[in-house]
Amino acid sequence: MSIPEQAGKVATSTVEALKNTPMAFAMLILNICFLGFAAYMLGSVAANSAERNKSQIELITKLVTDIRDCKQGPRT
Repeated sequence: MSIPEQAGKVATSTVEALKNTPMAFAMLILNICFLGFAAYMLGSVAANSAERNKSQIELITKLVTDIRDCKQGPRT
């Protein structure tokens, strides 16, 4: 028996089992939705963190430049 045939049998038996237990199907759908939402939120947090890090680096660079100019006098 080939792998696609085995996968088809597994899929068919899974669908039949879920038809007999609608609560399990509902929980499966709910879990998939939760995982999708969590992945979206993590992506959003990562993007926000990257933006904050970029802003902090720019601020630190400006601060270092200002301190250097204060010690050496303004550049002309």
